[in-house]
Amino acid sequence: MKKLFYIAALTLFFSFFISCKKDKVITNSSAKLSFSQDSVLFDTVFTHIGSTTKLFRVHNRNNGKVNISSIRLARGDASFYRLNVDGVPGKSFSNIEIAAQDSMYIFVEVTIDPNNQLNPFIYRDSILFDLNGSEQHFDLIAFGQNAYYHMPNQKIIFSNSSALYYEVEPCSATWKNDKPHLIYGYAVVDSACTLTIQAGAKIYLHSSAGIWVYRYGSINVGVGGSPTNLVTFQGDRLEQEYKDVPGQWDRIWINEGSVNNIINYAVIKNGYIGVHAGYSAFDGVGNTVNVNDPKKLTLTNTIIQNCSYAGILGHFFNISGGNNVVVNCGQHLCRFEFGGSYSFFQSTFANYWNQTNNSQASNARTTPSFYFGDYENNTQLSKLTDSLFFGNCIMDGSMAEEFQFDTIAAAIPAFGLLKFDHCSFKTGSLQSNRPPTYSCEIITSSANQMIFNNPGTYDFKITNRTSAAYQWGSSSGEGIYTLDISQTPRSGTPDLGAYVIP
Repeated sequence: MKKLFYIAALTLFFSFFISCKKDKVITNSSAKLSFSQDSVLFDTVFTHIGSTTKLFRVHNRNNGKVNISSIRLARGDASFYRLNVDGVPGKSFSNIEIAAQDSMYIFVEVTIDPNNQLNPFIYRDSILFDLNGSEQHFDLIAFGQNAYYHMPNQKIIFSNSSALYYEVEPCSATWKNDKPHLIYGYAVVDSACTLTIQAGAKIYLHSSAGIWVYRYGSINVGVGGSPTNLVTFQGDRLEQEYKDVPGQWDRIWINEGSVNNIINYAVIKNGYIGVHAGYSAFDGVGNTVNVNDPKKLTLTNTIIQNCSYAGILGHFFNISGGNNVVVNCGQHLCRFEFGGSYSFFQSTFANYWNQTNNSQASNARTTPSFYFGDYENNTQLSKLTDSLFFGNCIMDGSMAEEFQFDTIAAAIPAFGLLKFDHCSFKTGSLQSNRPPTYSCEIITSSANQMIFNNPGTYDFKITNRTSAAYQWGSSSGEGIYTLDISQTPRSGTPDLGAYVIP
């Protein structure tokens, strides 16, 4: 018992000694701080627009408490960076204590002032830590970019009190490609006006932002472009962690009244809807749509990917084109409602949506990639103009059934002219070489499915000549494109899809 008492006493003594040692403030200049990383890097930050918030940890790995006499930005109050240390915002701080073997968080943000540079520039600063007469520094790096800013100055109030904020663009405006365009709210192309976007322009859209081509207006994107001179539409968060996050912006919305809407050599990614071509009504169809209004979009050499709802949404519209790649969207690649006319050639449609690190993770895709309907409120707007044609196309996906036809007569022939010619597609509801399919390959198992290079990284090229797409197309007839989306020549019997198989 006596021996046990002495052991307990010694344990208490050493515990008290160690505790006192840890509570003692170290004043030796050899004491150092350590950091969870060697720097904070902000990818491209638009001038005037703040960055996301970054953080790092400052560790005291010493056996005693330290008192940091000052933490400050090297550029002082003139710095574009902002700090938050232990919950206190500012640019300089004094007498910050960290207990032995403990740490604290520092949060960093940056807003870069505009200048006359058209190209990205690097803005650097450092956080200086003064500890016992010794100075340590931690690097901050941001890539800043000046831009054309399209900021809302008007709004529409809806009956549910929600609002749409927008700016009307100058009539016959041309968006140049010398520096990026940043959109907040909606950039509106007014009636009888045309927005031209030069080949190679970079369009960045803030959360819920979009481009709205109002009734009788038109948009002309990337004419004269090339695979190395693409127009890009994407969200305005350029940090690496936002690279493949869907739903960052709303859509490109094109209303009826014009046949001069052209999108060529573009990449449209990470939105809610890539392209929505449809009527301008907010409260239904019947009272607001003139079925005789012209309404056409030509979509060519364009990639639409990673949209949280749909790649292409059509509402009683005429959409045609070829050499397109529409892939990996949360619900539909193409959703066509209320009828219309839709024609695609030499295009790749493939849906291997697999978002596991964002808000869509708990909702795996259960909707087919292709939805076709021809009515609104049990009424067809104009059956005579309804048509659907796919030629030399790949239509693939991860589900066993990727097609849903929803017609007024509950039968496929009710959708006017319906034809799949020399296609390979994933379906259990249609049969090969029976109308509406002509010389088509039906994928019902893994034995003959497409072998894409890497759907997870949006590489939907095919390099395997044993693929069902190899030399399966028609070399004559409607919609033949002599060059693929990469401008590789097609010769002989063409491969299916947007890419030539080497």
